Amino acid sequence: MYRGGVGIERLGIVGAGLMGAEIAHVAAGAGLAVVLRDVDDERVAAGMERPRAIGARRVEGGRMTPDEADALLRRATPTVALEPLAGCDLVLEAVTEVLEVKLEIAADLDALLAPGALIASNTSGLSITAIGRATGRPDRVLGLHFFNPASVMRLVEVVRGQDTSDATLEAGDALAERLGKTPVRVRECPGFLVSRMLVRAMAQAHRVAAREGAGPAAVDAAVVASGPAPMGPFALGDLVGLDTLDHVRRGLAEAYGGRFDDGGLVARRVAAGRLGRKSGAGFLAGAPEEAPGEPDEAARAAARAYYEGALDEARRCVEEGIVAGPEDVDLGMVLGAGWSEGPIAQAA
Repeated sequence: MYRGGVGIERLGIVGAGLMGAEIAHVAAGAGLAVVLRDVDDERVAAGMERPRAIGARRVEGGRMTPDEADALLRRATPTVALEPLAGCDLVLEAVTEVLEVKLEIAADLDALLAPGALIASNTSGLSITAIGRATGRPDRVLGLHFFNPASVMRLVEVVRGQDTSDATLEAGDALAERLGKTPVRVRECPGFLVSRMLVRAMAQAHRVAAREGAGPAAVDAAVVASGPAPMGPFALGDLVGLDTLDHVRRGLAEAYGGRFDDGGLVARRVAAGRLGRKSGAGFLAGAPEEAPGEPDEAARAAARAYYEGALDEARRCVEEGIVAGPEDVDLGMVLGAGWSEGPIAQAA
């Protein structure tokens, strides 16, 4: 049993959706015993299918033996009950981004787990402080924000709420490293680090594109051609899901003000049922393919706005003490967003 200083060996995960299932695969692959819980058999079975499918692809590609893939699956225990989580050293919830749901789960886990156990949330920006205060152990509650797909992406934001202890953060760092990830410590704020910078950049680019009449494909081409991002704001929005993006952006605009205004560009797509790749239609998804050619001045203006927004938000994160320094900002964007270099290094 985890007592602060002893390694985490048994990991519980509440939520067998895409993120929970991917994290279960990574943890079992690192040799941890994993308990994967969801509310019904169908969801748990779907969650277990994810590590099974990843293992099968890796066996086919020669990166894992059949015995290793089987052993990995044996380390993961599916369940619809809460009780099998009781012996876990840390339980991570990876459920829907609704604070009330997370508060209820945290309270249930607090009543179930041993006093020394830790509780973590995979939230991308909700309050770790509030989640911790739904329990009787707020010092033992932290954020562990993995990035999608967790089986590939190397960053974990280790998020400190107002009550999170140093020992709890150290345990979070150690767990991320054991899973083959790179931890970056983040002080709690709306959006945390990478999502905050990315959504600011996207909102600013969307706003300028709407004002200048720039086409989505041309803007994306200009972003990729002029800086370190691997894709532009329109393709990225389609990938994330425009309904999800709009929900996150609205929350950040409420927290930080007009610099997160996108001119209503995303909301209009959402209202029309164009949610991105998952609906088959978004900014680029479902649209006639166009060759952007040489980006025009309108597209270049939107691309400049994209990088300027990311840089400004990065500097704000450093000034506010959200991270230890600019190196963590840049590391976050490289490992969490796939940039070839971070916004502060790019501007140097």
